[in-house]
Amino acid sequence: EIFEQPARLQDTIKGASADDRGFGDNATELFSRVQAVQIVACGTSYYSALVGKAWLEHYTGIPVTVDIGSEYRYNTTPKKYNSVFISISQSGETADTLAALRKAKKENYLGTIALCNVTESALAREADVCIPTNAGPEIGVASTKAFISQLVTLALFGVLVGDQIGLDSKQQKISLKSIKELPEIIEHVLGMAGEI
Repeated sequence: EIFEQPARLQDTIKGASADDRGFGDNATELFSRVQAVQIVACGTSYYSALVGKAWLEHYTGIPVTVDIGSEYRYNTTPKKYNSVFISISQSGETADTLAALRKAKKENYLGTIALCNVTESALAREADVCIPTNAGPEIGVASTKAFISQLVTLALFGVLVGDQIGLDSKQQKISLKSIKELPEIIEHVLGMAGEI
């Protein structure tokens, strides 16, 4: 799976920019109104959410909260106005993440988004918008290709939300160029395995 990372990242980047509206009409409409983000995930996806929090706040200037799926069920903090809920899962069947999404659907969010590799999964079907990570079949549970695909999807999400709320166009171009260069950079690093 480690050596699949460059190809899977290319799929992730292509999937996110398949049309000029980025992640599709529903997602783009949500982006323009977002003033806060709540992310919920478990395991490896939780770690990508923590990195994603830093990136989203950097790109958008809006606050991001991250909770572990099992903890979110007991979270009674009032939701911020114009918040969007993001659930992240490789399989889309993680029980705690699904339970968190179902709770969020009853709360006052602008909408719910699933970042998920399996577009036929329960999580993908139940969220208002599914953003596929295109990581390919999962072999290992702590999958590096799933992790980096989630990271790149979060980075793209941050750039596109930033675009909707006024991210500097020069910064957006620099960020997108950097993201698109990642597969080649990772391939180069993996090619150094013999030397390392």
